[in-house]
Amino acid sequence: MPKISKETMVKDEQKVLEILQSNAKDSIDDIAKKCRLSRQKVWRIIKKLEKEKAIWGYAAIADDDSIGMKHYIMLFKRTTQPASKEMIDEIAFKKLEDIFQDLNIRIENIDYVHGCYDGVISFWTDSLINAKKFIGRFSIHMQGLIENTVLS
Repeated sequence: MPKISKETMVKDEQKVLEILQSNAKDSIDDIAKKCRLSRQKVWRIIKKLEKEKAIWGYAAIADDDSIGMKHYIMLFKRTTQPASKEMIDEIAFKKLEDIFQDLNIRIENIDYVHGCYDGVISFWTDSLINAKKFIGRFSIHMQGLIENTVLS
C-alpha cells in the first residue's frame, strides 16, 4: 500500500474543514462525497482535528435580525495606567458578557489596534439603549483604565 504524503493529508484536512465550516450539520457520508474521500478517512480526519483542537466545536449560526439583535462597535482609548491581570483577562477572554448579562450583550470580537484608539469591541445586543448602557458601564467598570469610548 503506498504511503500517503504529508501534503496530501493536509489538503484532505483542509477540504474537510472547509465543508464543516460552511455546513457543520453535513453527515460524514455527505462530507466524504464532497471531498471524494472514504467515510472512514473523513471520520478519522475529524477526530484528529478535534483531538488537536483545530476544531473547537460546532455551532448554529442564527439570523440576528430574526432574533432581534443589532450589531455595534465600540472603540476605546486606554489611559497610561497599567491594567491588572484580572482586567486584561476580562477583556481577552470575553468575560464581559458574564459581567453585563442583564444587558443581553453578545461579544463577537475584541481586538487591540494601533492608531487613535487602542481597542475595538464588536458586539450584538437587542437595542441601542443597551449598547449605550454597555459602553457607559464598561467605562465605569474599567475606571482609570479607559480614557475615551465611541459607539459606532
